[in-house]
Formats: sequence, C-alpha cells, structure tokens
Amino acid sequence: MNSAVETGAIYLKSVKPLADCKLQATLTTGEAITLDLAELIHRRDIFWRLRQERYFRMVSVDAHGVLAWPEGEDLAPESVGRYVRLP
Repeated sequence: MNSAVETGAIYLKSVKPLADCKLQATLTTGEAITLDLAELIHRRDIFWRLRQERYFRMVSVDAHGVLAWPEGEDLAPESVGRYVRLP
C-alpha cells in the first residue's frame, strides 16, 4: 500500500545534466543545487559508463529521489550532499 506521508525530509525532485560531470538538481523544497560528480566518476571504476558524456546525460531521478542511470548506476539521496558545489 502506498501512502503520501509528509516526513519533512528533503529529496531530489528533478535533475539536468551539465558539462564536466556536473548536474543541476532541484530539491523538493524548490532549491536548485549543483552537483560535481567528476571525482567520483573518475575515481570509482563502477561508474565507468558515466565517463561517456552521452550516457552521463541519461540521468534521471527515480520515485525514491535516487539519481539513476539506465544500466543501474545510482547515487543514493543520503550521499548527494558530498557532491554539492556552491556557486
């Protein structure tokens, strides 16, 4: 059973790919943030597909607020804060 319960938690609502392994994400509060995933992508072999710009641009936010790509790569909401870059 699904039920809409307001928890007060902040989640990702949408995402837009930018250049240089960066993402612009919108939170459920309406705030826009920039995520820089370059170091993660180039340091972790599990993200090798994301090194290809065409594939990186296929990012989406799933129903649970997780950044996800078509072949299963994902970034959990609780780890997103590590990659926020201030303007």
